[in-house]
Amino acid sequence: ASQTAAPPRNAHMPPLLATAGDDGVALWDGGAVARHRFSPHAAQVSALRWTANDRVLASSSHDGSVVLSERDGSLFDTLRPQARGPDGPAPVLSVTWSPASRYLASGSADALVRIFDLQKREHALTLRGHRAGVCALSWSPSEVHVASASTAGDVIVHRVQGSVAAVCRADTAPPGARGDHAVRGLHWSPFHPTKLATGSEDGVVSLWETAAPLRGGSHAAGAAGLPRAVQLHKFEAHSAACCGVAWSAVNHHLLVSAAADGSIVFYDTTRLAVVRTLCSDQSFTSLTFA
Repeated sequence: ASQTAAPPRNAHMPPLLATAGDDGVALWDGGAVARHRFSPHAAQVSALRWTANDRVLASSSHDGSVVLSERDGSLFDTLRPQARGPDGPAPVLSVTWSPASRYLASGSADALVRIFDLQKREHALTLRGHRAGVCALSWSPSEVHVASASTAGDVIVHRVQGSVAAVCRADTAPPGARGDHAVRGLHWSPFHPTKLATGSEDGVVSLWETAAPLRGGSHAAGAAGLPRAVQLHKFEAHSAACCGVAWSAVNHHLLVSAAADGSIVFYDTTRLAVVRTLCSDQSFTSLTFA
């Protein structure tokens, strides 16, 4: 594969919202019609993430690959995490960039998180702790922590600088709950570095505070003895599974989610209100903001 290096940023580029569905990836510039559509994978796209300079989009897929695409949908590079399943490559369920875009983390159906150093072009680290497939990932703005979420509904915050360890946990499903509570969307707030947003299979979008656990505070211990994050609020605007959540990089209050019901919902997280809803005739599988 070619050397991975993101093209320089153009300060005048409009923001693009990327979504993935049954017909591939679509790029939106705020209008009701997608600006670009393309199909970078041979199987369903599971996750999308832009680099910090908004020029390269990483997409993960059930075909076992991570594809890097430019803003017009053209191919930039392809990565293969080498996660193996019983019938070949294990599906890559999630992907995220470090804030400086040097590192890329992928989560696979084998319950592992793999971190790649794209400057050295090597596998740098493996994170463990889940007992089910890792279907959502997000890197903290400080680059110190990576949050991962699984198909079992648990979220683990890992410290990836200095002494590598799991330091915090959130459980999206109440004790004894039945049904599918997989966390399909997960994103750190760029302006509130201890706040996480999650989107679950039941359509619920939640806001979480991790400040006390990450600073050594005393939150109640959850499973595996890890401190628990605090659920601040939950939105129930979707009628089907939430596939992705994304904070705006320019608006301190704005959070967006997309779902299998074809809806894209915009939230004001300060007023805790829905401010806009877009409806599409396609079922979304992922979402990210540029």
